[in-house]
Amino acid sequence: MKPESEQGDKLTSRRANASEGMEPFTARLREETARWARTWCLIDLPALRRNLRRVHERLAPGRRLIVSAKKDGYGHGLLAVAGEVDQLRQWSGRDITLGLMTIEEPIALREAGYDGDLLLFATLAGEALGEAIRLDAALTITDLEDARAADEAAGRLGKLARVHLKVDTGMGRLGRRVEELPSQIARIRALPNLSLESVWTHLANPKGDPESARRQIELLEGLRRMTGLLDLPAHLGGSDAVALIDGQAGGDYDFRAGISIYGDSSLIAGLEPVMTFVSHVIYRKRVPADWPISYGQTHRTVRETELALIGAGYGNGVLRTLGNRGHVLLRGRRCPILGRICMDQFMVDVTECCDVQVGDEAVLFGRQGSAVLTAAEAARAAGTVSYELLCLAGQINPRRYRHAD
Repeated sequence: MKPESEQGDKLTSRRANASEGMEPFTARLREETARWARTWCLIDLPALRRNLRRVHERLAPGRRLIVSAKKDGYGHGLLAVAGEVDQLRQWSGRDITLGLMTIEEPIALREAGYDGDLLLFATLAGEALGEAIRLDAALTITDLEDARAADEAAGRLGKLARVHLKVDTGMGRLGRRVEELPSQIARIRALPNLSLESVWTHLANPKGDPESARRQIELLEGLRRMTGLLDLPAHLGGSDAVALIDGQAGGDYDFRAGISIYGDSSLIAGLEPVMTFVSHVIYRKRVPADWPISYGQTHRTVRETELALIGAGYGNGVLRTLGNRGHVLLRGRRCPILGRICMDQFMVDVTECCDVQVGDEAVLFGRQGSAVLTAAEAARAAGTVSYELLCLAGQINPRRYRHAD
């Protein structure tokens, strides 16, 4: 028998070769999936364009819109979102910033030729920090330590690092608390390779608790007055903040908008769903009363029932919590999901719409003709938020784009 170390080396080598061989296979599989897909996301670019304009119109004159396009544009496609933002920049003649999260996003945008303003919402370190500065993407910092790291990286590149200071006023996420910062501000602004462009915070619950949101704003304002930051712009997020503060403190702030751009905000009228999550009927059958449906037999029919099998499942981002709770649109009518969601299929009761046929389009959320099942409605049924549904569906499945109405 060969020594254990030699066997291990050979196994590692075989795994490495297999891994290398997987890359072209994976690319080919994705190609064929896009070609033959029975489930995809349709992205309505004219709707995205109109949503951008509606949100942009809410801002006071001279204020900047920061469009959150992180996580591949909330699943809608980063480059597609950037293209619509670029059109809005040209149409309005006003600066608009794209908000991002990870270094690969500004890299992709700059390689695609996008020359608009970029802001990274998260702090970076190491090579990613220098790369962001080289790409002229504004950085988020939270304190003097972050600022010094950015200053040193910019100095090595012979460039100026543009930074925004994130303050935690009640979100409990990224940023230092207000009381931790006064002694650091002057030293941050004195760093030679740094330009402090803005200060920002994130409102934790502007829709559910407007008073709490106003207290957060007051904390930020107190810091700005105390440390001489009133000469810099400040920005608030997210989409609900745009609606809440409009006509009040809104004239003093730039705004970050995310989910509203993609069509979901109960506080902004006239928004349209941009993504439609589409699958198809792949089978039909009739079952008697008291027949069990799907894994665990969590549903039993109460009557003779016409079933349609939909060709998508949790492998496509259809959450299992939609089982026995959600609906789909079939021929413009809402049909209830029966039983648990499987990996790549689930069952729907079509007894009330017997004209449904194999091959019919099934919409899990979005628009089907004049009928609409919003991502927010589907999310409530699943016990989650629309952000999760959009990100999952848009990144797992092929995307197709509608360029004109």
